[in-house]
Amino acid sequence: MAVSEDHERLRSGTPTTHYDGVVQIPGFGEAPERCRDLKPVGFCNHGHTVLGRSSCGTRYCPDHWRDWIEDAVISIVARLAAYRQSREGAERRLLHLAASPPQDRRYSSRSLWKVRSEAYEALEAAGARGGVTVTHPYRTNDRGEALFEAAADAGELEDGVGRWRFLRETADGWDDLGRYIEASPHVHSLAPAVDVDGSAAPDGWIVENIRSMDRFELRDTDAYEDMVKSVYYILTHGGVQEGRQMTTYFGEVHPAAFDPEEELTATEWARIQTEAERAVKGVEEEGDGSASGGPEECPHDDCEAEVRDLLYLDEYLDDEDWCESIREYPDGGERLAILRGTRAFWSGLTDRPPPSARSSEERFRSWLKRRGQIRAPGSANSPRSSQQIGLQRSIMSD
Repeated sequence: MAVSEDHERLRSGTPTTHYDGVVQIPGFGEAPERCRDLKPVGFCNHGHTVLGRSSCGTRYCPDHWRDWIEDAVISIVARLAAYRQSREGAERRLLHLAASPPQDRRYSSRSLWKVRSEAYEALEAAGARGGVTVTHPYRTNDRGEALFEAAADAGELEDGVGRWRFLRETADGWDDLGRYIEASPHVHSLAPAVDVDGSAAPDGWIVENIRSMDRFELRDTDAYEDMVKSVYYILTHGGVQEGRQMTTYFGEVHPAAFDPEEELTATEWARIQTEAERAVKGVEEEGDGSASGGPEECPHDDCEAEVRDLLYLDEYLDDEDWCESIREYPDGGERLAILRGTRAFWSGLTDRPPPSARSSEERFRSWLKRRGQIRAPGSANSPRSSQQIGLQRSIMSD
């Protein structure tokens, strides 16, 4: 998602902290066992089979953290939209706020998460009636800022790319990212509020209004997408620690205080959930497509051709002109064999690969190639048409 909502530092200094490395951000943990098996996720116009890993949908996974964020964004935007729909006039106003705790403390990982409860009080004192919160353990440091500004001055950044996305894509792992960030506990919130007075926050707290969300109407797609962009942004570098929730609700938006099914009609609530999901997909299409199941361009060396969904594989393999164009490559026969093996794999017309094959791209491609070779045109196992293949689409969700 191409969105930047970077804000100025809330403070010039930072309190003493003791959670560096213990608390991270999404995508820098270990991939769970259940997402390590390879599977075909697409194919390119030049006949390469693109492999990926089954999504675990966890915030820790370096491959699938965006899937977790996508689900979280849909849920959060739907709840916020439902609350706004239940209100009238100025009470529908939603603000993006940031709250910074006192500096005269030492923050361990435990006390970092306790800050949220105090943040609720600070936000409500400043005028928020409730909302969703995301705890941020880090901010970019001077080194990270300088690197980002240098890239911006050199024209190396796409439109909408902010500091955190740039540094995430630049860093090689968590330790490398650590060179560009520093511990600095603060809390972001999307909160309904008519107005905010930061001076009313408790002593030592700073509450800042970053911006106001677009005006909300039930069927206004732009209003949903506006919320999606802000929620996505604050989730991408929220705090991640096992056993701790990244997102929490408070005040009038808390589940104990607000139930969309009770406050809205069934039609309104269904429409809001549909619009929230549609808005996430719409923002992805406008942005970098990073939350999709597979890459947009072929990852093979010197290829970069457009990647197609496997739903279209039958159509392409049944097109003799396209197959002939693939055969013109030096390894064209191998590409087609792997694609035929992929079709057999998804159709359930072959056995399942052993675990050793699904843990290595080279071994998995070799396994697919062998299955495809025995299903080459003219062989006894070759399907005569896409209708006779009978692809079992439900298997594709495996």
